[in-house]
Amino acid sequence: MKVFISASCDMHYGSFYIYGLYQLYGKKNVKFSSQYFKAFKHNNHFLAFIIKENNNIKKVIIDFTDSKLIDESALDWSDVYGKINLDDNVRVHPKIMAIGPSFGIRIYSLYETIWLASSNFLRSYNNIPNKRKFFSDYKAQYKRPQLAHYSYKPSESNFVFFMSSLWKQDIKTNKFRANFIQSCKANKSVDFEGGFAPRTKNDVKGYEELTCLGRIVMQDYLKKTKLSALVFNTPAVKECHGWKLAEYLCLGKAIISTPMERALPKELEDKVHLLFTKGSTDDITEKVNAIISNVVLRQQLEDNAQTYFENHLAPRQVITKLVAF
Repeated sequence: MKVFISASCDMHYGSFYIYGLYQLYGKKNVKFSSQYFKAFKHNNHFLAFIIKENNNIKKVIIDFTDSKLIDESALDWSDVYGKINLDDNVRVHPKIMAIGPSFGIRIYSLYETIWLASSNFLRSYNNIPNKRKFFSDYKAQYKRPQLAHYSYKPSESNFVFFMSSLWKQDIKTNKFRANFIQSCKANKSVDFEGGFAPRTKNDVKGYEELTCLGRIVMQDYLKKTKLSALVFNTPAVKECHGWKLAEYLCLGKAIISTPMERALPKELEDKVHLLFTKGSTDDITEKVNAIISNVVLRQQLEDNAQTYFENHLAPRQVITKLVAF
């Protein structure tokens, strides 16, 4: 049995699933190719791969776009179509499976990153419209933590860390995140650190008092998130599942979240996997206090979040379910 991945794939977003292929089939049996993927370009939309056993071929698409739209040409090409941001209110095509959120991870050494970026660039040169972006995605993969670095660590009792982006065209996401920051800053039971990460062009006004002086390196972000007694999630651009949700579940965090608009492989249950909030400052404060004051609740949410990730979102689990779908 051999697995062939499109050489023009987005390595930044695709690394999570490529790692799952390595886990399931062995790294030596997974190769990059342009032979089977003439219709696909490097566009930050898909990871396309095939599983070849004797004369049988199974064609798989993993769609990690923010949009809820289904790409009809990719759907026609595939035997199974896994989508992160599947619309929960639309009747599903029999090929399509909701796979839930993921996040970029480092899966290659510096030498491997340079070698694969170069060799895959040559293999799929005509399918790479933006050459600079193609290489930057390999660089982004190398700068990410390995999946093993997302290990559980007991949180501190009242320390809360949150740093997030401001989106230029998503007012609702910005408002919910601002409400969480304001709630924590005003809460005397919370030792809060964080705020909005500054934008390069400073082109989203109205959040200056909640914006940090500078950005934070990934190692410190991960370390402080592990120590945080709780974390906050809200759908991001185009109501999509953000990377943060997958990271929080993997880390086994006590999560407070506004309602989600996109499908999941299995529903996240209120008071079991997380606490849902309406998003107002008062309601967020109520949920924060519930977690801070109740160690048993916090531990329950942490345990159930991590179990959910291991059962439904872990790379090997996602690939296994797609292949069996």
